[in-house]
Amino acid sequence: MTVAHICRACAKAQSAVSPALLALRQNYRWVGTVTTKQYSTASQSQLGDNRSQIISQFDLKHLSATNASSPSQDSGPAAPPRRINDLFAVEVPPKDAEPSDIKRETKKSKKHAFASTKDSKRPSKPVAQRRPKATIQAARASKVRPWLITPEQKADYQQWGYIRHQYQGDELLAVRRQFNAWKRKLHLVMERRNTIHRPWQDDGKWLFELKDTASMRKAWEEMDLKAREQQWFHVMLSTLHSCPHKAGQVLAATLDPLPPGYAIADTILCYLKSINVDEVKSPQVRASIADEIVDLIAKVLLDLPSNYVPLRQYTLALLAGKLPTDQVAEIYQTLRQTGLKLHWHTRLRYASTLAKSLSHKDSAYEILRSLCADKIDFNQPIIASVVTTLLHVRDTDSTSSNSFSPQRAMEFFLENGYAPNLASFTALVDSLCKQGDLAEAIRLPLLLAENGADLDTRCYEIVFRGAKHSLKASNIRQALDVAKAAKVPYVDVLNNILHSVFYFAEMECREKRQQPIRTLPVFTPLLSVYSKRFDLEPLQWLLPDTLPLILEQSGQDGLGKFRSGPPEEWNFSHTILPIAEEFFDSGPVSRQEPNSVTLAIMLRAYIKSLQNPYDIMTFWSFFKTRLEETDVEKNWAIDLVKKEGSIIHDTLILTMLEHRSLLRPALQVFGDMLRDSLKTKLNEDERNELPSSSEDTAVHPVPNLFTFNIMIHGLFMRHEKLLAEQVLQVLREHKLEPNNVTWNTLVKGYASMQKLSQTVGTLQDLEAAGFKPDSYTFRAFARLNDQTRALQMMEKIIDTNMKQLEKDHSW
Repeated sequence: MTVAHICRACAKAQSAVSPALLALRQNYRWVGTVTTKQYSTASQSQLGDNRSQIISQFDLKHLSATNASSPSQDSGPAAPPRRINDLFAVEVPPKDAEPSDIKRETKKSKKHAFASTKDSKRPSKPVAQRRPKATIQAARASKVRPWLITPEQKADYQQWGYIRHQYQGDELLAVRRQFNAWKRKLHLVMERRNTIHRPWQDDGKWLFELKDTASMRKAWEEMDLKAREQQWFHVMLSTLHSCPHKAGQVLAATLDPLPPGYAIADTILCYLKSINVDEVKSPQVRASIADEIVDLIAKVLLDLPSNYVPLRQYTLALLAGKLPTDQVAEIYQTLRQTGLKLHWHTRLRYASTLAKSLSHKDSAYEILRSLCADKIDFNQPIIASVVTTLLHVRDTDSTSSNSFSPQRAMEFFLENGYAPNLASFTALVDSLCKQGDLAEAIRLPLLLAENGADLDTRCYEIVFRGAKHSLKASNIRQALDVAKAAKVPYVDVLNNILHSVFYFAEMECREKRQQPIRTLPVFTPLLSVYSKRFDLEPLQWLLPDTLPLILEQSGQDGLGKFRSGPPEEWNFSHTILPIAEEFFDSGPVSRQEPNSVTLAIMLRAYIKSLQNPYDIMTFWSFFKTRLEETDVEKNWAIDLVKKEGSIIHDTLILTMLEHRSLLRPALQVFGDMLRDSLKTKLNEDERNELPSSSEDTAVHPVPNLFTFNIMIHGLFMRHEKLLAEQVLQVLREHKLEPNNVTWNTLVKGYASMQKLSQTVGTLQDLEAAGFKPDSYTFRAFARLNDQTRALQMMEKIIDTNMKQLEKDHSW
């Protein structure tokens, strides 16, 4: 049965083979399958003479004999039969052949095999219609291997795609050559890997070495129009290579005639990459650079034809990250005015910068609302961080009259699917505390704790700080509930209660304005509370008085050194002190070990409660001796200075400066701090050259900005203007910069002494340093008697500066 089927199939195949097909197989032997099996002589002999006709048609030997009789092969012997494998076969090289010879022969064989394919390639496009090489490579990479294309290649490809539809013919060819030359040289400038000096690198030196933009524009306009068009590219490339921080000025001065839009966009991008405004130390120079960039962007977007300069989204986002907040707000308004479409990532970058300032939080909030309208997921980490920044109100913004409401913003985000984290809730709580809504700030953490959220110590510290600043004992009691929910360490809660008593008493003392000396009778009641839960030994080691004796006489208004005249009624003893005593009584029976924060609070209360200058000097001598002791097992004084810094020295200097007779000792304390700060900066060789004594080791803390501020304030209060100015000079020598407190202190000091010109000069320096006058500045300025004359002097200085500024930055 099987043999019958085979015979029947062979008969059908024999009838299906036509003469035309056979001729086709004879002329094109390798059409069809890639490989063709060649029958050997042994296999042919088994078939005999009566072989099948189908098999004879596939017999390569029979086909070669037929081809041998053709006219094309009448000269010379018949060629052996060839297979498809033979066409691509490579001869095996001899063993002693060189690798280069093998490679050369392989290339020749491949070239011979595909010779017919190369001859039949399609005709090329005209030269003017070809794309630049950079765009061709970018297009191939984007189609074949998208992960290989760089952002720069993609940007070049998109720029050329925008340009090539605007020109035709020979004009397109010239633009293509110009585009390629610009991109090639620009990449050399930006990579800065080629150290070969090229002639065009010096073409812009004559221009960017000029002082300002007006001088550059004047020198540029002295050239004829054609020369400006020809030299612009090399002038700008030379500036980007040799002086990139002046590229903005050169670009602003050379916009007549207009360069190509892609070149302007590339120049702005390279210029922004080369500068870092935040690293400029001078606030005046920093503001000047930022204003120049804002003016340049406004001119490019508003004065030039619409869409002439194709600014990348990366460039627009870079502006939001490089400039200060006020300048970023101006650029964002300009972008909205031009109607330029911004990617949501770019808008988010602007929202992130604007959210850092309370005066621009409304603009940042509107940007986030637009993102929400575009169905952007707000639970992404990059957006959640911006939301946290928006909800947080800084200390310096608390006096602003901006109407932004963090609580209303949080409600909007929650309604639109935002899942807040602990950081965003903590930022909201901090903002509510600073805006005075303490009830809501306390309710939110308790609500989170009821829903199973784990509160951190940061949230508790914010709530307790807000409760202390409110000066309401009821808020302190509610803050203790937040401490329980946050599982704050017990010692930290005790420290906060002790500091609350000290803070309430100090604020009440300031409100009463006790003159001439501010005495604070808080140490005796605070010690009675302290002794209920803390060990007395560490505190006793730091004080010259016997603490049990003070506790025994606490019912008699304490020792005589803590009394300030006749007994007086203090409100803090009826508001916060009962809450502190109640909490300390309800705690565990075991005594706690005080840490450095506990000891610092008690020492500050002790110093503030001293009235007699002799007692202040006695404490300083005792404390200084403790600092210099090195043969004890546990030195609480050194440990306190290492962990808490200069807080004890600052309190001591502040108290001494309130006494006229203690001005020199206060300077001595400050001198000890300066001397030890210099010791820490000496290397080992210089330190060995000092006389060997116990003073060689630095035991006093390094003075910080707060130390300098209280020194300047105390010296002005004692009318020691020259000493105060010398302290200000030492501040700068220690590489510290005056803050707004320093400037307000100087204004108050000069105004109190009726130094008109120096008061006005300090106000000018305050603004030049990048600070804005606040309520403390105006209050200090009010101490000046002749305020009208001072205002006239300020207006005159402002007019002079404005004229000079307009002259320098005139277009």
